Amino acid sequence: MSDEELRDQINKIAVDIESIEEIAKKKEAYVKNRISEEFDPKIQEIESNLESQQAILNEILKSIEELEANKKEMIPVVKDLEQKYSILKKEKEKYISEQCKAIAKEKKVKTKVIDRNIKLLEKELKSADKK
Repeated sequence: MSDEELRDQINKIAVDIESIEEIAKKKEAYVKNRISEEFDPKIQEIESNLESQQAILNEILKSIEELEANKKEMIPVVKDLEQKYSILKKEKEKYISEQCKAIAKEKKVKTKVIDRNIKLLEKELKSADKK
């Protein structure tokens, strides 16, 4: 193989690596968007409910003597919403993390093989230069 052919092959491999990296970036963005689309409406709904429930709870606490019965009803609702909110946020982050790790692993596997091929080609190029 000539030096020019080896350089062309190395350049082609570099383009392949860039392509893999771009695909990985797109996959990460897709995963983040997909998971966000799934979780964000639920999180926003619960967050909205939580904010409104907390506002009501604050009003109840101001007039605790008059509204003691309402206070007892609202506390479990707010706690339940806070718990759901927290759980959904943690699940979202967990899913994003898992998907991104899988993409990174896939990228690593693909680039490892390519890196090995590059090293072999570079070795061959060096050996051809010495001749």
